[in-house]
Amino acid sequence: MEAIPQRHLSRGAEHFSKSIYELVLPGHLQVTPGLNEVYELELAFYESKILTNDEIVRRGAYFAQVGERQTYHTQICRGEALQLPRYSSARLRSFFETKQFKTGYATHGLFPYRGKFHPQMVKALINIMGMKPGETVLDPMMGSGTVLIEACLMGIRSIGVDVSPFCQFMTMAKLEGLTLPLDPIRFALKNCRTVFEHFQQRLGYTQPGNKIQAMTGTRPYQKPVPDCSARSASEGNLPEACESDAVKRFLLLAYLDSAGYSERSTRNSPLEQFRAILQRYLFVIEKIQAVMAHLNFKPTPANPLEGDARFLPLRDSSVDGILFSPPYSFAIDYLKNDSFHLRSLGADIIALRKNMIGLRGSNPHQKLELYKSDMEMVLSECSRVLRPGRFCTIVVGTNDNQIGKILGTSPSRVPGIDEMLVSMSTRYQFHLARRLGRQVTGIANTMRTEYIVILERE
Repeated sequence: MEAIPQRHLSRGAEHFSKSIYELVLPGHLQVTPGLNEVYELELAFYESKILTNDEIVRRGAYFAQVGERQTYHTQICRGEALQLPRYSSARLRSFFETKQFKTGYATHGLFPYRGKFHPQMVKALINIMGMKPGETVLDPMMGSGTVLIEACLMGIRSIGVDVSPFCQFMTMAKLEGLTLPLDPIRFALKNCRTVFEHFQQRLGYTQPGNKIQAMTGTRPYQKPVPDCSARSASEGNLPEACESDAVKRFLLLAYLDSAGYSERSTRNSPLEQFRAILQRYLFVIEKIQAVMAHLNFKPTPANPLEGDARFLPLRDSSVDGILFSPPYSFAIDYLKNDSFHLRSLGADIIALRKNMIGLRGSNPHQKLELYKSDMEMVLSECSRVLRPGRFCTIVVGTNDNQIGKILGTSPSRVPGIDEMLVSMSTRYQFHLARRLGRQVTGIANTMRTEYIVILERE
């Protein structure tokens, strides 16, 4: 074999002596473990250019250290994210270990809502949109509240809107968990049976491994906040220590979470499932509150609202940034997934279906056309409430397979939803600033790629 000239070896050694992270990022910045996708490296690069060293320490997403200083993100994420049950699969445990800095930290891990954002990505996007403490970010389709939770940990004011009363309720409970008094939750855990029976009497019951049963006929919660506060602490034997609205919301979210688990699993009784979930919830808020106390900061106010993204209850030019993920057309039926939870809150599911983007319409073709017209209204509203010169970021999947079937053509010939939204946005004083792709795992039969579309308001 012919020998390779020494000069070629030296040139190769010179190129191989540094990792891609060292070539792209300043040497004093150490990235978080698990940063292994191209879009993450690009977001980290933007953070390194936009934020000062002090800002990276306090609210950077993709950096573990700045010189010798650990970032707040590292301190919030380190340690066990969730107190997983002993019988949890190796695959589930591996997921939370490898995603330690991406998801599951703070109160993001409360309630397994489908279609969640990656919180770490959300934090980075808030940063690269140029958001500063005291400014306001809007999520017009807040879902499980990821944007609001990240913002309030970064010193950014936030407003969330969602047509689903369960999303408003869930987000409120997760936000309140950041500051919730711990003693009432500990008391509730010790009196778990009493708390469980209180909610079971009013909201219904489950048969392990079967569909959630219909409500027992007792009056359901009509609205998350008023109805919880309307009941006296003694009604239904709810312990007096758990009488505050915020504590009731937190306990009710744990009950609804346990109902979902009981529907899918026969491993434990509904009561034991509730006990295990409440214990995990307590672990989560104890951990994040301890970290916030150590770092000496308090969460910034957030305002989760029940409303329609097509008709935002906000003044013109009143927000400094917008970040949201619209429904993936009709890839996920959120009402079907949340039916028990919505009924528990007294929601009218039939009325919701008529107003929920992605679910409106009597057949697939009509659903697609209504989805496009609804999203055009959302973009119009985003343009109206966003200050000029600021950014609106949309994270959306392509969903080519379903759309191709509806249009009777190959998925490769279908314009992606991201392309549709970019085209629509030009009619509302937006222009495309950047589009990044990321691979979607777990639902490849529905969509393979998700896009981060960053629009600038002219």
